[in-house]
Amino acid sequence: MADLATLAPTGTGGRLGHFLPYLLRRRLRAVLWPADGGERTMVLLLLALMVAYGAGLGILLSHGGSGSSEESADFLPKLQVALNAAWLSSALLVDFLPALRPVTRVLPEHFPVSARWNVVSAFLLNLITLRRLLIITALVVAVVTVPHNAVVPGFSLLLMLGATVFSFNLRLLVALRRWRHPLMLAHLASLGLMLWWLAHPEASYSTPLGVAMAVLPWLLGAGQLYWLGPYFSARYLPDAEAPAAPVSGSLLARLSPEHRAYFSKVWVLLLMGLVMKVVILGITRWGMGDNEKLKGQSFFYLALVPLVGFTYTNNNLFGFMKTMAANEIQRLGLTRRMLVLYLRLVLPVVLFDCLLTAAFLLGLFPRTFWPLLGLLPLGAAALTSLGLWGSFYQARAVVKAVDFTSNRNASALMSLATIATAAALYFLPWWARIALAAVITASAWWPIRAVLRNDGRLRRRLWRGIGA
Repeated sequence: MADLATLAPTGTGGRLGHFLPYLLRRRLRAVLWPADGGERTMVLLLLALMVAYGAGLGILLSHGGSGSSEESADFLPKLQVALNAAWLSSALLVDFLPALRPVTRVLPEHFPVSARWNVVSAFLLNLITLRRLLIITALVVAVVTVPHNAVVPGFSLLLMLGATVFSFNLRLLVALRRWRHPLMLAHLASLGLMLWWLAHPEASYSTPLGVAMAVLPWLLGAGQLYWLGPYFSARYLPDAEAPAAPVSGSLLARLSPEHRAYFSKVWVLLLMGLVMKVVILGITRWGMGDNEKLKGQSFFYLALVPLVGFTYTNNNLFGFMKTMAANEIQRLGLTRRMLVLYLRLVLPVVLFDCLLTAAFLLGLFPRTFWPLLGLLPLGAAALTSLGLWGSFYQARAVVKAVDFTSNRNASALMSLATIATAAALYFLPWWARIALAAVITASAWWPIRAVLRNDGRLRRRLWRGIGA
């Protein structure tokens, strides 16, 4: 049985009410108003974008619910299911991929705060992530935009919050090493209920099933808090295990040293980018219907070019390759070897991404989409040039190679420029696409020239940027 001293605060000097508001304010400020100006601008732009998407979703639902268009009536249920699946996936993606996000005590053991209150505090602080706040913003704006038709975005909001509670409940069991606890099966059953509700959106029991889907994780979480909450203390939490040494597979062993160092650090991020591409292209093809026309642009353009690989890794290549880059700078300075290293690592990833996109367009999409194949060389050249700019002029020190909760491993400015370039290449006419790609590609001559003449300012900037 848990020690009774951990069940309630002792003393009157410090209670959770003194600490939790401060911790929540600090967490919200760190997420919504970061110290770095570029990251702050990126967060504000993302919030504005999600407000616009939420308003658009509300207007679309309003017209779909009151309009008589047969095409709209057929498309909206598919759109709702796709959006709900996206909300559910994003709510779970942050915590379970690429690795399990641990649940830790918020306050040290000597603070006069009970173990149960530490669980509550950990949940509230885990709830505050940029992705969740962006999703909540879009759904709340959709509810406010069409209050008379707020059931659909309201249920989406309940789904996202229920998935967040499910995630925390499951990760708390893992933190306590209770993999075989009876609540584990109950939590997995709650996830199955969410998936069943998504798979049967037009069933007569959809509304009561949706209420059960949203309420069950909270009830299980309350039961888990009462049952296992007292064990969330240093006396019962197992010691942190030492991270296992990476095992080099036979494929990695055959690669060159630079490729082996590169893929051992970023293979999870690159794999996630490919999975996102396949999911977006698959959902787009599934939602086209029999007339084989794109119902909405949504995020389709994001899957056409190798976008995620740059926003997560290749815009900061030398930050991930810190040891190798620092060794080159210290021994030889900036030479053409740095440019060759960038091209040797980035170009194969870009080529594979483009070939995968081409295979999807040729194999699954109708002929009307085949002209979009011309975007692949334009996007590859433009994004590779932007990655060169980012890797030399906006390098960041990578503390944790994989960190989805707060992606500080790439410059917010370069990520925004990459996304804006991908959108412009998709929506502009062809002459403007070619001109834009040509200008961005030609701009790479500036960092190339600076590297070839071993520019001192750039050398010192890169050295400080990667934290060498």
